[in-house]
Amino acid sequence: MPIYRELTLDELKHFEQEFKEFLAVNGIDADLWKQIKTDDQDKVNKLISSFSDVIYNSVLLKLEYVEFATEHDIKYFYYGKEKADLIGLESEEVTFTNPAEVIKAIEEKKVSIKSYRTSKAYTQKREEELFYMIKNGCQPSDGKMFKLLSSVV
Repeated sequence: MPIYRELTLDELKHFEQEFKEFLAVNGIDADLWKQIKTDDQDKVNKLISSFSDVIYNSVLLKLEYVEFATEHDIKYFYYGKEKADLIGLESEEVTFTNPAEVIKAIEEKKVSIKSYRTSKAYTQKREEELFYMIKNGCQPSDGKMFKLLSSVV
């Protein structure tokens, strides 16, 4: 059973070369892989699960920033080595799912926006917590808004 989730067949196609390298590292050449696919579906599933975890882990290790927007609330997260930091904005007067509206409203000083900030230590592995956040709607982010807000919130 994978730590994260198994890659779909379509997703696996994008990692064909990496999968071949993964099999080689595990002592499985092309002929042995053909035999395993024919004779041992359980082993095939275990190998795909392990490979999926390797891919997700490598992506999540590099990911630092995610964000989550609802109509009246937006949260920016930074996942550091020891803890996760959150900067949030909320307002009933603006729709955060429409960035152009937010920028216009702020520039025209037509809205009241409440800000908040908090941190928490990880209760699971950092990468598992990040995966959970993405699975539940967070989007990867370049971190620009988090960095900008961290200087004022």
